[in-house]
Amino acid sequence: MVVVGALGLAGATAIALKGGGEGEHEAIPPSSTTTTVTAPPAPPAGGVLLGASISADIRSLEAEKSAVSGLEQAIGRSLDIHHNFYTWDEDFPTDVERADLQAGRIPMMSWNGKGVTTKAIAAGRYDDLIIKRARDTKALGQPVLIRWFWEMDGNKKADFAGTPDQYIAAWQHIVGIFRTQGATNVRWVWCPNASAFNDGEAQAFYPGPDFVDWTCADGYNWAPGRAGDDYRSFKDIFSGFYLWAAQQNKPIMVGEFGVQERNPGDKADWITAARDTVKTDFPLLKAVVYFDANKDYDWRLTTSDSALGAFRQMANDPWFNLGANRRLPE
Repeated sequence: MVVVGALGLAGATAIALKGGGEGEHEAIPPSSTTTTVTAPPAPPAGGVLLGASISADIRSLEAEKSAVSGLEQAIGRSLDIHHNFYTWDEDFPTDVERADLQAGRIPMMSWNGKGVTTKAIAAGRYDDLIIKRARDTKALGQPVLIRWFWEMDGNKKADFAGTPDQYIAAWQHIVGIFRTQGATNVRWVWCPNASAFNDGEAQAFYPGPDFVDWTCADGYNWAPGRAGDDYRSFKDIFSGFYLWAAQQNKPIMVGEFGVQERNPGDKADWITAARDTVKTDFPLLKAVVYFDANKDYDWRLTTSDSALGAFRQMANDPWFNLGANRRLPE
């Protein structure tokens, strides 16, 4: 599916946080000035950054700013991470990322590999495009997350992902170009499907610790919308991924998660149980990002007052709302 490396790279710059589809944005021109980012004190040992991908009615700066502020008003606080999606040849960063940084949010840009093969990328066919993305992202002057070619293990992207070796070569090629261009403010998020960790399929695509800053997984409770799927808890969906990620010495993220309505109150109960699971069973998680969109099925938090209320409680739980202690993991 589609909807701040680390903000975990060893020795990487960190920033304090404050309030907060695919189409066209106005691209940000490279900055003519250099922004100095001062590293804050070390982050607290526990707690997570909370984010969301929010589906605006149209793809424009004002529409997306309105969608983000609407969710923030509904939950009574600013988001830590705003997640946005870009096609392979779509310009980024855009004014959306600039607005996020000005508002104190961490931009996460999911950059889709669909449409081009990893073999072609690794062979250098798209180097000019990659160089431009690197220079424009560097010009932001503050740490951002890039989640390139997520869910590479899935059937929908198999023709473009290629073999694990081809995917790894392309990933390392892109990261290498960004580094050569001086885009050291980028934190790279590697994010397969959570289900692919149970049989080792995801792990085969891992580019290696020198090229990944955050480990990540996406997972959804597909029932009752998708026929034949069991109703599954957050814990059940992400346990296999968490067991692997906890051994990698990297910040851990849930990059997309969502739940549909079933019986009255079920969605709210699921979100509440997820909140408890993050605190008690997955204490090493450093970020969770909800997929607040109506795509394939209706994952939006506004499908019921109870669901939105449960997410509001999650957002204002001290474990998910670090306040003045919001820091990017180093």
